[in-house]
Amino acid sequence: MDQKTAFILKLVKYSGYMAVLWVAVNNSGFAVSIPIYILLAILAVDSIRFFFLEQKAEHMVKPSFFFQLALIMLFIFLDGSVVGSILLIIIIAESLISLPRPTGEQLLISSLVGFIMVSVLGLHWRANLNWNHVLMILINSIFMLFAYAISYVARRQLEEKERAEKALMELDRSRNELESAYYKLIEISKEREQLAAAAERSRLARELHDTMAHTLTAIVVSLEAGKKLALTDWQKVLSEIEKSQEQARKGLEQVRQTVKTLRHGEAEGLDFFAALKGLARDYSGRGIEIAFNLQEDLKLPAPLEFSFYRIIQESITNSIRHSEATLIAVDLQRRDHRLLVEIADNGSGCPVLLEGYGIRGMRERASAIGANIYFINAFGSGFTVRLVLED
Repeated sequence: MDQKTAFILKLVKYSGYMAVLWVAVNNSGFAVSIPIYILLAILAVDSIRFFFLEQKAEHMVKPSFFFQLALIMLFIFLDGSVVGSILLIIIIAESLISLPRPTGEQLLISSLVGFIMVSVLGLHWRANLNWNHVLMILINSIFMLFAYAISYVARRQLEEKERAEKALMELDRSRNELESAYYKLIEISKEREQLAAAAERSRLARELHDTMAHTLTAIVVSLEAGKKLALTDWQKVLSEIEKSQEQARKGLEQVRQTVKTLRHGEAEGLDFFAALKGLARDYSGRGIEIAFNLQEDLKLPAPLEFSFYRIIQESITNSIRHSEATLIAVDLQRRDHRLLVEIADNGSGCPVLLEGYGIRGMRERASAIGANIYFINAFGSGFTVRLVLED
């Protein structure tokens, strides 16, 4: 209930109290009488309920209404005037608006029954009972019912207003939550865009590294062989130069293939097993042997073939560049519902395993396909890369 409505109701209530007090004082000849004392007690109970019980003892509010009703009945019995019904109208209206149902209805029934009984007994006690007075009692009872009906409508309107205000508050809260979620979604979208851009940069760097590292390593090996043969066999030197040229051409083609792969999401036209064996041809005649043990009846999805190829290619490149290996064994098999890839060399290994772009790229590729990758370093006796993928 808003403050304006509450103020109007309090004004009407206390105006009714003042009217009853004025009639009671006038009937007593402006002398202090028992009905006036009772009326003052009724006002006191009303004030105690408003200023104390409603704030600090809500459980006593309902009993205070029935206690006030008993005092009003006593006033009606002793005063004998019809103004007592005004007090009943006030308490019926206030209880219906202030108390939860069905307390208001209970107080209405108690007021009607009590008013009729007390009024009849009072008139009989004063030997003044007649049909005119009985008719007046019935008319006052109708006024009470009318007051109840008006109060009931007022209460329903207040309840509808409170529900509407609550719905508006809920709507505002939902709108604020939606706005907050919208801005949060924008932030998440920006974060995802940044992550996607970082992932794409990382992927591009990995592809270019894996492609160029292998090609350049093969060229370096070929040129080293050419240097050694420069003073002894020019024909072989020319042969090594031609191989270097061929490797450079293949490297250029692989870069083009990498760009194409980045555009389309996977390698196109890649003959997996033929491509693996082609890695061995890149180093043929240079004192480096690459032995393959491949289960060629395996049917692998294109993304797996591409990832396996890049990991094997990078492992071979690392073995030649860093371990000075002369024998590299590549094994690809399916065992016990697992795909196993192992690349082992007879090189020198390394004193301390430091993860550069190559190893980091292999880890990222393995993670992307849900595989586990292990790097086994045996310093002085070789290096092994093992990839395990559960079917």
